[in-house]
Formats: sequence, C-alpha cells, structure tokens
Amino acid sequence: MTFTIAVAGKGGVGKSTFAAFAIRHLHESTGEVVLAVDADPNANLGLKLGSEPGRTVGSIREELTAAGDEPPKGISRQEHLEYQIRLALKEGTGFDLLTMGRQEGPGCYCYVNNMLRTFVDALSVQRKYVVIDNEAGLEHLSRRTTRSSDVLFVVCDRSKTSLESAKRISLLTDE
Repeated sequence: MTFTIAVAGKGGVGKSTFAAFAIRHLHESTGEVVLAVDADPNANLGLKLGSEPGRTVGSIREELTAAGDEPPKGISRQEHLEYQIRLALKEGTGFDLLTMGRQEGPGCYCYVNNMLRTFVDALSVQRKYVVIDNEAGLEHLSRRTTRSSDVLFVVCDRSKTSLESAKRISLLTDE
C-alpha cells in the first residue's frame, strides 16, 4: 500500500522546502526510496533535494510532439510514453524524482498534468511513499493532480494572503 503526501499553499511560503524535508525524513526513518514528484511548472524540488532535474514530463511531451508523436515500431504510444517517463526519473539518495516542468509556449497545462497524474499513479504502485510538491495556488486541486493523496499539508506563512489561500485550499478539499 502506497502512502501519498501532497503539499500545497501560496507561492513563496516554503512548500518545496517542506516537501524536501518530508522526503528526507521518510527515507531516513524507513530506508525506503521515496517517489518525489515536482508537480510545479517552476520546478524547485530537485534543487532542494540537491539534484538537478533531468528531463521533465513537459519536455517529453514536446519531444514526442516534435517527432510526430509516432512511437518506434512494435510498441504503442502509451508504452513509448511510459518508457520515456521511466527514463526521466532522476535517482537520488533516498528518492526518485519525477519533474513536471513546463511546456513550451503559451497554453494550458491540463494535458501535462493529466500525463503526470497518470504516471504518478502507475509509479506509485512500486513505492511505499510518494511526496507531491504542487504548484502554488488552487488549480492543481481542480485538475485533481493530488486525487489519491492520503494527507494534504497546506503550508503557509503568517501573512493574511497566505492564510486566506490556506483557507481556500481547505474549503476546496472539503468539496
């Protein structure tokens, strides 16, 4: 059984730092390799863990689109995509990092978020612990990036805007 922790809150309050501490603590206290998911287009979790992010889900999407979205002969698009995402996992001490990254140009992140959610679900089966560092704000809740989380930590500072953001996140999760 996988235990999933999601981290949410306003920008600049320490979500990535909190997520990195949680990942380190889980690894050090259990010896398990944690699946660390940086679900923020402005990826910082890898840096907090001391690891440069490698390929991202967004860059994989762009590469496959540029290549005409045709997989090598003998495998389906889905299998090829899964293979590319597994290659993109960045191994660190006590964690495997999957980074959403950003897509090129303007537009919605819905497709990249759907890809991320699908592969987090698939990769979670092989892990005891998953920590998801979400982007700032509320949109990831409406996209259901964190749909299978066991715990949602809402990180905030003492500012009124941060506390209001935490309150809105709490109300959204109650729906």
